[in-house]
Amino acid sequence: MRFLAVALVMYIGAAQAAPDEFAFGDAKQGQKLYAEKCAACHVSQFGGDGSSVFTRPDHRIHTPASLLAQVQGCNRRARTGLSAEDEQSVAAWLNERYYKFK
Repeated sequence: MRFLAVALVMYIGAAQAAPDEFAFGDAKQGQKLYAEKCAACHVSQFGGDGSSVFTRPDHRIHTPASLLAQVQGCNRRARTGLSAEDEQSVAAWLNERYYKFK
């Protein structure tokens, strides 16, 4: 019973730390997944380290939902094989690193 209570507290804490769209994501895992599955494409398309797409003034991402939708779209187009949880993890990391949605 004590384990269940601890697990519930951890789940609630994690859900409150990130927008609902990424509630099951892990930003630390998302950083690793981005490096493995996404970075090379971003570098080839946007140059430099690939981050200019996130930092440009005219970026298209203005909500947590649009960030997750963009990650999901990239996953489909690039056929990276990310699971739904992986997509949330990548979005959580991008949010933590660049977007700062609450």
